[in-house]
Amino acid sequence: MVLIQMTVMIFVIIGSNRIIAQYFLTNQLRDEIHHEMGEALIACETSFNDRERFLACFKARKIGSLISNVADYYVLCQTPSHALDPLIADVCRRKDAADSWRNNDSVVTDKLQFLTGQLADQEWMAVRFAQRTDGPELWVTQSHADTMVYQMWSLRDRNLMRVLPIIFVMVLLLNFYIMRLLMKPVLAIESSLSKLDASNLLATEPIQAPYREFEKLVSVFEDLRLRLNDSFTKARRFTSDASHELRTPLTILRGSAERLLHELPVGSEQQIRVRNMGDEVERLIEITEKLLLLSRADANSLIQNLTDVDFSTLLLQMIQGAQSFNPSLKITSDIAREVVWHCDKTLVNQLIHNLYTNAVNYNQPKGWIHVELTQFNDVLRLTIENSVVVLPADLSDRAFERFYRGDAAHARSVDGLGLGLSICLEIAKLHQGTLSLQTTDKNTVRVTLIAPLQRPG
Repeated sequence: MVLIQMTVMIFVIIGSNRIIAQYFLTNQLRDEIHHEMGEALIACETSFNDRERFLACFKARKIGSLISNVADYYVLCQTPSHALDPLIADVCRRKDAADSWRNNDSVVTDKLQFLTGQLADQEWMAVRFAQRTDGPELWVTQSHADTMVYQMWSLRDRNLMRVLPIIFVMVLLLNFYIMRLLMKPVLAIESSLSKLDASNLLATEPIQAPYREFEKLVSVFEDLRLRLNDSFTKARRFTSDASHELRTPLTILRGSAERLLHELPVGSEQQIRVRNMGDEVERLIEITEKLLLLSRADANSLIQNLTDVDFSTLLLQMIQGAQSFNPSLKITSDIAREVVWHCDKTLVNQLIHNLYTNAVNYNQPKGWIHVELTQFNDVLRLTIENSVVVLPADLSDRAFERFYRGDAAHARSVDGLGLGLSICLEIAKLHQGTLSLQTTDKNTVRVTLIAPLQRPG
């Protein structure tokens, strides 16, 4: 769009320049023709009584001059006797011609008097000797003087049509060059922005402004990057510190609740209240643990213990245990054999546990879960698909948001924090993988993990 606008603007400038140049050049050529009429009168006065000799004299002094061709339209007036020239025009015999020399359009120099004005319904240019009002006069109509000008414009227009394609190509090339020149710092900032996330704001090399005009823009961008890094660092530190500080008092509360639970009569109302309180404390501990894990993931400070893990066996063991604990669910699988993943076994265990727990919690009564694992070109693909009771409209867009739990009415009856998928996503990223969630037309949810089996480089 910018390129098109610049092209249009350049052609508007070229067209405006053409119109302005034509206006000023036409006036300049008229002045030049008028000036040469004075030169002709001075240089060839002795031949004035013979038109042919006068024209020959004038053209001999201006050999090769296009302007001298206007002399063919000269009207030679010899006052007061006009009969010297049998081809004399009516203008020489008009009384108002003599009066025109005294109007405001008359200009007098040292030797000559120039006149421009309307006479006999035409625009005329004339010249005579300033001190000899009854001497020779040269007259020519502006239309005849402009004939040569219009011929020049006609030649220019014809040549313009021939070179117009070249001009168009050159304008486009100029625009491409200007756009490339101006967009270079913008593209550098765009490239730098595309690589930024909360974990590498300081790792990115500072952008160098290629031109002085862009130094302020680059300076603002660099300042924004540093301020964002400071904000993210403070937010991560607060989450980590808060989670860490909450763990100790919550653990003490849990221990106290467990001791109090054993001291109260079995089945009493007080014991039930203490048990509920202990469950909520346990829930708070789980929230703080997961928030601490996420804050470490945001700060790229998760410690990994990478080993070769038989991922196929790990999944099969999970499925066997799941079938024992969830007999009402139909669990099927298609697991490729001997898929070995170089990963952190603890984190990966948490990943598949969270994915499976979500598939169970949001499933239908007597629903189903299908687990599929494939390997291609040193990349694994894990897919867990399950039926659901309610399929929220915004699930695909918001599934990985922290504390998002889908349909609010249904989520209240499902145990969970809304952090499981967020943690899974961070674990996948930590292993250079991707995690995605799609809803299908069959009222099912499909979660797909794709990750390299070995860390690149």
